[in-house]
Formats: sequence, C-alpha cells, structure tokens
Amino acid sequence: MCGRYNFTRDAGDMAESIVEMMDRRYPGEYKTGEIFPGDTAPGVLNDNGRIVPVPAVFGFPGFSDGKLIINARSETAAEKPMFSDSLRDQRIVLPASGFYEWSHDEKKTKYLFTVGGEKLIYLCGIYKIIDGKHRFAILTRDANATMIETHNRMPIIIRKEYVRTYLTDAAAAIRLIGNASPILTREAV
Repeated sequence: MCGRYNFTRDAGDMAESIVEMMDRRYPGEYKTGEIFPGDTAPGVLNDNGRIVPVPAVFGFPGFSDGKLIINARSETAAEKPMFSDSLRDQRIVLPASGFYEWSHDEKKTKYLFTVGGEKLIYLCGIYKIIDGKHRFAILTRDANATMIETHNRMPIIIRKEYVRTYLTDAAAAIRLIGNASPILTREAV
C-alpha cells in the first residue's frame, strides 16, 4: 500500500522542470514535501500527445463520506468498474522522491523507500476527472524482496524512459506494470 509519498523541488532536473511548469500554469495550486491522501500534488499525464504536469488530488472519493480510495491493485484494476476505464484511458505518473511505509511491529517505525542512486522516481497511477479536478489512485503490486519485510504491497515504479510509453500506450502500460520492481533502499525517518 502507498498511503504517503514525498516530492521535493530539489529532486534533480526533471523535478525542477515539473515545478517550473507547475508554477507557471498553476501557481499555489499544489503541494510539495510529504503528500498525504486528499492533498493536491503534481501529476504527469498525456494531453492529446503532449506529456504535461497538472495538479491532481490524491484519492478517489470513497463509498462513504470522507473516505478516499488511494490505491488500486494492478492485478485486478482492469476488472474493477471503478478502475478499468482509467487504466485503459487515464493513466498518470506521480513524480516522487520516495514513498513511506510503516513497520507492523509495536514501534510503528516510519520508513522512506527510495530507489538507490535516483533522486526522482515515477509512481504509476490512474486518474478520473471529478468535479473538474484530476483525482488519482496509485497502482500497487505485491511487494518485492526489498519491501516485503515492511509491507506486503508496494507502488508500481517505472523508469523515466518508460513514462511516455506508460501514459500513451494502453497495451504497453499493462506490460510495464507487470515488470519487475526496482531494488529499494529503506531509511527510518
């Protein structure tokens, strides 16, 4: 599960580029730092062949008031009415410096997971436009060996060179979300 992630302005050239475009088009309409469900953060999507950043709200409205659906299981998203259209036609990438997860022991240690040597990672998501706003859920998968000790699920992370393909080609996106997950680095925060 991915319930919080981090996006910092200083996460390398691509992050700076996203922030510059967001500040020009949407000044003050998004948050950086630790992103919580319900926050508006930068997302990157396909707009008629152009890959553009937009402000997007973390979470689809849930079935009960105040509850947000923040994750979608990649293994079943294509079959679920809530997610299937978005997986086919409305994919989004969330630039992130890392994501957070908590240990399941009595200490509940908070960990930041990153990909070694990468200042910026790309989380796969899906979106819907609800009440005129882009709203997203992060696609998850079974945890890999570097994550399983902390949690049994993890967000789907793709490499920078596959962002355009994920956003523009539905069949390729399905293949990409099934690819092996990167080796993660875990740091207590």
